Amino acid sequence: MLNISEQTLSHMMLHIEAEKSVGHIPQPLFLIGSFGSGKTTLLIELARRLRENGWGESVQLLDGKEFFSSNDIIKAIEGTDYDGTRPLKGNGDRRRIVIIDDLDFFFNRSPFDDQYLLRNYLYQPEAPMLIAAVPKISEALADYKAPFFEGVRTIYIPAITQDSLSETLNLPEEKAKRLSALLAYQPPVIRSVKIACDIIDRSDWPDNDLKELATLSAPIYRARFESFPAYSQKILISLSKSASPLNLSQLRELISAPAGSLSPYLQQLVQD
Repeated sequence: MLNISEQTLSHMMLHIEAEKSVGHIPQPLFLIGSFGSGKTTLLIELARRLRENGWGESVQLLDGKEFFSSNDIIKAIEGTDYDGTRPLKGNGDRRRIVIIDDLDFFFNRSPFDDQYLLRNYLYQPEAPMLIAAVPKISEALADYKAPFFEGVRTIYIPAITQDSLSETLNLPEEKAKRLSALLAYQPPVIRSVKIACDIIDRSDWPDNDLKELATLSAPIYRARFESFPAYSQKILISLSKSASPLNLSQLRELISAPAGSLSPYLQQLVQD
């Protein structure tokens, strides 16, 4: 595991140690990292280390893609719906830890009114501590009316840098050059490093590296492309076919967009 991942895990463990004792309201922790940055790997490793260090069955690792409401999450934790009138299940003097990957699925499906049910459930001394991963600071965390706007801690997964890679991987000079060249075409995340290292390990021919990268990356980018709205797809196709930069008027004409509709789609593409 890269050093930056170890540093992130250490920060998370320190937060858990500070919040582990029952008797005060626990502070949720959100792990922020872009797609492919290693959030899932970090959460799985966090759960493993906690269980090895005495938490055992007090640790739950859940998949946020399964949740559509606060009650879905509470039922997964408590085994039943929670109405706020009965005591929460405790575990002696050690707080329960609930780790949820991809909590953004719940945020995207649930209005603020429903999210407050989860927030109120977690805002009790006997409640479990929530550790969750999301790809970015969305409205659910940035809007001052959002239930999780205050009283939470965020930890960002840092981008991969050449210095951190050189220090951790200790590659020969030729392989280090190939890795650097491949990463110039990919986002600075752990998934990119894994893809690049796989290409380098499978072949001794640097001239084939970019062709291999295109082959391996195609399914990822195709799935991402297909997740965009139709107008966003039109924008990307038009930009890819243009031999020179396009101004807004030219782009609007190419995709036959109504006046005033192009800017929101461009803004959404930048945010995504």
